Amino acid sequence: MSTPWASFCMTTYKRPGFLKKALSYIQAQTFMDFEVVISDNDPERSAEAVVQGMKDDRFLYFPNETNLGMVRSFNKSIERSKGNYIVMVTDDDPVYPHMLQTLYDLSVQYPGYGLYNGGHDTFFHGMLQAQISKARIGTNSSLANFELDAVHAFSAEQFPTAFLDGTIFPGGFLWSVGAVRRDIALSIGGFPDYDTPHLADCAFSLLSGAAGGCVFVNTELGYRAIHNENYSYSEANYEKIYTAPDGFYNWVKSRMPPALLTSAFEEQLRHYIGRDMSFYVISIKRMLAIQRIDSPVFESFRKRFFELPLLKKWKTKYNLNIHFPRTFELYLAFRNLFSSPFKNIPGK
Repeated sequence: MSTPWASFCMTTYKRPGFLKKALSYIQAQTFMDFEVVISDNDPERSAEAVVQGMKDDRFLYFPNETNLGMVRSFNKSIERSKGNYIVMVTDDDPVYPHMLQTLYDLSVQYPGYGLYNGGHDTFFHGMLQAQISKARIGTNSSLANFELDAVHAFSAEQFPTAFLDGTIFPGGFLWSVGAVRRDIALSIGGFPDYDTPHLADCAFSLLSGAAGGCVFVNTELGYRAIHNENYSYSEANYEKIYTAPDGFYNWVKSRMPPALLTSAFEEQLRHYIGRDMSFYVISIKRMLAIQRIDSPVFESFRKRFFELPLLKKWKTKYNLNIHFPRTFELYLAFRNLFSSPFKNIPGK
């Protein structure tokens, strides 16, 4: 049996509607040298009928005897894969038909890199989710501030800074539109397992690019879906959010190539965590405010959260954003005015 160029690695749990849509988008790829490895966390095998219904030998179904959780299930799909490249894809973030062809072409034009990645859209299914993020309902572009279709190659040394400061992913990150060399995916430990999924996709791609460099094309290759099931911010999720900063920081540091583990990198890493996770907590507060919910549980969590060493300095920005949003937006506009989006691009 020949080795496919890429393996789409997926885990799913009792979401047959989302799964069917995601698999349909994958099946529509114009580049067809791939396999799809589906790891089903549902002991009742709710995904089996969906996969069988695709009637495609490239779709490989593996039921887990018990619910392994998202992390271990994702890693099972990596272990079972055979492709030269790995595409980590969730069951609710569809990829566009030209995605794999685009990444394959990049690998031919720029051989030898460990990660090939594109841009994406963000699709808000509901008004509440859009309001929280101050976006439009429906499709919003999350492309970088480059020319459309521009290609930039980053060495392993250049990539971490470009990733962490938002040069290539200013509108958030989507790993479903990137292909990682399988040997690199295995060498960094697969999908990060530090007891919470928060920031784990970012850790996976950051370490992949730091191991082998990255070629990025500023083209939408899929979309990140924001909907009730992934945007609920339930109280049951607070502890997972609380443990994410330290988990992400320690996981990345322990696996970063020693030559790249500088004091400047560690400062960039801390800033990335603070910015990303404080925005997450701000989003929860916005959701509660829009729904006019007074939550003592959230306030207790929020106080503990901003006492974490990695988040302490972000407490003031949180308060400014919540209580004086217009002043905060002016501050961001002023800061961005003097911040070049091209400072970390090779050749600039």
